[in-house]
Amino acid sequence: MFFIFQFMNVLKVFLLTISFNTTFQAIGQQSIFNHPQAMELVGKGTESIYKLKIDSAMFYIRELQELLPNHPVIPSMEAFLIQWENIPIIEGQIFVRLEAKLREAVAAAENFNPSDPHDEDAVFFELATRGLLAEYYAENNDYFEAISEANKMYSLIKIGFDLVNDNPEFLFTTGLYNYFRIMYLHRHPIFTPIAFFFKKGDKELGLEQILMSTEKAVISQIEASIYLSYIYLRYEQTPEMAFVLLEGLIKRYPSNYYIISKFLESTYATHKYDKIMLWMVDELMNADRLYYKMVGHIFKAVHLEFVEKKSKEAYLFYGMGVGFGSELSNYGEYFKSIAYLGLGRLSQQFGNFNTAKSYFNLCLNYAETKDIEKAAYLGLNHQNTD
Repeated sequence: MFFIFQFMNVLKVFLLTISFNTTFQAIGQQSIFNHPQAMELVGKGTESIYKLKIDSAMFYIRELQELLPNHPVIPSMEAFLIQWENIPIIEGQIFVRLEAKLREAVAAAENFNPSDPHDEDAVFFELATRGLLAEYYAENNDYFEAISEANKMYSLIKIGFDLVNDNPEFLFTTGLYNYFRIMYLHRHPIFTPIAFFFKKGDKELGLEQILMSTEKAVISQIEASIYLSYIYLRYEQTPEMAFVLLEGLIKRYPSNYYIISKFLESTYATHKYDKIMLWMVDELMNADRLYYKMVGHIFKAVHLEFVEKKSKEAYLFYGMGVGFGSELSNYGEYFKSIAYLGLGRLSQQFGNFNTAKSYFNLCLNYAETKDIEKAAYLGLNHQNTD
């Protein structure tokens, strides 16, 4: 149980993606996958959510409600909309609204077909809502509730293993478990004795299943692509593959600030600084949320430093990015590490070696990837040789 809680607390996007992958199931024993009209509405609704076209999304949700009254797809899509309107920071009254919709969806899933614990629709749907609840309970430090939801979720994941050959939507959840059952322990070996009690994983099979989900699944295709790019960036150290995935998503969802932020991360990881489009930077800098202002100013600095070769201007924008980031606790740590690394690098260039050392150390406090850590240590080593 504790392993599963840790698994979900660390791997945020895993739970976010499960919520989308398993939200849309049927009622009255008829799967929504066999209901063409409902599937069309779900597709249009979720496209509108990703494009942040709120009025359009609500229109399709209301249409679904007319078609399938009292169906769990309704509160689930409403929760999904709340999530993507506010991602990545879900706190306070926003979480209260999200929690209410998810609880409504959980109740519908539990009552869907209580006589059959292996019902595909019920398993998918309950896995979705409990996964998202567990993730956000953990973020809000409500660990008792998070562990409770995680414990219930594990039994659903095991059922999903048996259903994966019949429904490609299960490729995603099963693949995520297979992959992180191995990779989590690789990064956190202290939990190895506890993991003995959980179903074994298979890293390569997990990656293959997630990739297949991006090709074969209908509902979970986009979320699988987003999460696979996260794996390529943060775990597999294959940022080129992430760049390709995210470049495609940007063309499809150019107004989605979260996807823009992930794409910009991939440009940095691949050193494709010339692929940082200024329209993206401007959109984020002018956003009304601190998180995206932070990302926008930092990547304005990256563009100034590496493309325009304007070091002094870049230094100012890195500093502004750090300023916005200082108001965000436990969010955007990767982007903060980029900013502190840039400030250290430029301070060193300007001959301010003590200041550079401080920035490199701050970078290490926030670094989440090996390439950022390596660059910071190289900066510190250079300091020591001067």
